Amino acid sequence: MKKIVFSMGLSLTILTGCMSISQKNDSNMDNANLLAVEFVGNGTFTVPKQQGTVSLYAVESQMADVPATLILQKHIQVSQVPFMVDFELPANHKKKIQPPVSDNAEITYYVTWESDGKNKGNQGAIAIDYNRKFPQVTLGSGQQKIYLRDVK
Repeated sequence: MKKIVFSMGLSLTILTGCMSISQKNDSNMDNANLLAVEFVGNGTFTVPKQQGTVSLYAVESQMADVPATLILQKHIQVSQVPFMVDFELPANHKKKIQPPVSDNAEITYYVTWESDGKNKGNQGAIAIDYNRKFPQVTLGSGQQKIYLRDVK
């Protein structure tokens, strides 16, 4: 009898803990937009260890002849392709966009990869393959792929 009561109490404690965790995650999702970007090439391959910067830019879709606004940057070290980069955008990230946009404006997002100066043009350096696909991403669309190529 004690084992049954103990098991039920333990189960209740675990369920209560799981419910409170999911509530915390739901409130975090209200405060930020998550974006998962996978940088891929032709298969899996190793590259010389290199530092680089992945940047997320935004621009109003209907706006012409204006530069995109830098929203976030991440400095990463890469030694293998594919690799993942996760961005967490604050809920008010649209306020950073210049020229200012309305809350209901349609926004286009894209990412860039900039290798540090040591690896540019060297054997094993990588760059975005713009011929294959422009690196545009959509918030809330799950994991998205950006294509890379070897710089030779």
